[in-house]
Amino acid sequence: MSNPAVTYEREMVPVLFRPWVGALLDLAQPAPGEHLLDLACGTGIVARLAAPRVAPDGRVVGVDLNPDMLGVAQVQGALEGLDIEWKQGRLEVLPFAEAEFDLALCQHGLQFVPDRAAALGEARRVLGDDGRLALAVWRGLDHHPFWSRFNDVLVELIGIPALASPFALGEASELESLLRDAGFRDISIEARAMPAAFPDPDTFVAMEVDVIAAAVPSTQHLDAKARAELTEAAQARMAGAIREQMCDGHVVVPMHSHLVLARM
Repeated sequence: MSNPAVTYEREMVPVLFRPWVGALLDLAQPAPGEHLLDLACGTGIVARLAAPRVAPDGRVVGVDLNPDMLGVAQVQGALEGLDIEWKQGRLEVLPFAEAEFDLALCQHGLQFVPDRAAALGEARRVLGDDGRLALAVWRGLDHHPFWSRFNDVLVELIGIPALASPFALGEASELESLLRDAGFRDISIEARAMPAAFPDPDTFVAMEVDVIAAAVPSTQHLDAKARAELTEAAQARMAGAIREQMCDGHVVVPMHSHLVLARM
């Protein structure tokens, strides 16, 4: 088992997260010279792909709570020759001044924040008068039966519904209410679907266990031994479900998200 944040960047980002960045950026329309904030940036794929759009005079900052994720983001950003600031912090208490940014982005991260209302209030605080916020948020487990099955297996094995949190903010009405309460207006929410094709069914469960340990706060205590034991037990229980998702040698899982744009 490798560093979970490294596994997340290597295995999950290209398949599950990078494909959504284009749609999010097309919605947000970052422009040259803008100051852009990537909230819950993880290993930084949104910030890294957005940086050329605000170049040469723009500013890009990524903020995340997890230092291991930020470590990978810093390495990847440097390898790609990008000038991006990486900061550790909570979305509920952002380390920035009022009206410091033109655009805030958050791809599949808001649902993990304990106090979403406070996080959105902070996003509004750090945006200028003409600022905008663009979000991608997974729809609920009722739209993701494969992940619902995997979540049941995790509850059975470790007593933690670790795959419930990624899908915990799946209702458009709740998203809109949170945004309006935070002071955002002119809110648009669009449902979008896209398949994720994982290339190696034999290592799929091990990869997912590592990713869960990297991204889901309730499982970040799992060490390498615990992750290995969980992988072995989950592999047997998920074998049938994985076979059902097989297509051309890949594990193909339909993913459903809400894409959101809100203005001040």
